Amino acid sequence: RNTYVEIDEILGWVMQELDDGTTLMVMSDHGFAPFRRQAHLNTWLEQHGYLVLKDPARRDSYKWLQGIDWSRTRAFAIGLNSLYLNVRGREQNGIVEPDKRAALAREIADKLLLWTDGPDGPQVVSQPLLREEIYHGVHVGNAPDILVGYARGYRSSWATTSGEIPNGLLIDNDAEWSGDHCMDARVVPGILLSNRPLGTDRPADLKDLPVSILARFGVAVPSQMRGHSVY
Repeated sequence: RNTYVEIDEILGWVMQELDDGTTLMVMSDHGFAPFRRQAHLNTWLEQHGYLVLKDPARRDSYKWLQGIDWSRTRAFAIGLNSLYLNVRGREQNGIVEPDKRAALAREIADKLLLWTDGPDGPQVVSQPLLREEIYHGVHVGNAPDILVGYARGYRSSWATTSGEIPNGLLIDNDAEWSGDHCMDARVVPGILLSNRPLGTDRPADLKDLPVSILARFGVAVPSQMRGHSVY
């Protein structure tokens, strides 16, 4: 809370120094939401037949994707929101044919939407997106196959971030780090502040920031930019 107070004070100092011809923009790249429950994504993949362990009895000793039977594993997770398919020719021991990759990604994404915290509990994943639904251009192939957007209150477990496959699907987050933003982007919106009236009611995002700055300076927007000016 003190940080917000201090930043607000700094922003006030800045505004006092600006003349009428100077535009001020402040944009946060994300907000925050509660992080109450940890989701073991690799365990979910295992329970749905997409990931196979060599020896399930030793799962507690496996980290960093060790102990996985790659000859029978089609998908795995590591990091905060990244889900990868074990694609032949891309991964060292890939088994998913490249022409089957997109269909498998859609199948897994659709099933993730059905993941609930208990039989009648809330949704765990609310926005699983295929990489082609987010990115464009020549480097799309470098992105994870699926970006997993967790519902408010949920996030990938710390075990998932290090490629572990624990027992169980969900556990409470009892750590001091009780808020996060690595979730469905719609539940952690950022903030845009400006000393100029905004010319649109459409919610702004990061793609709009450079375009808006160029517009204020009267500079032509390069064709590869996808944002829109907020002014």
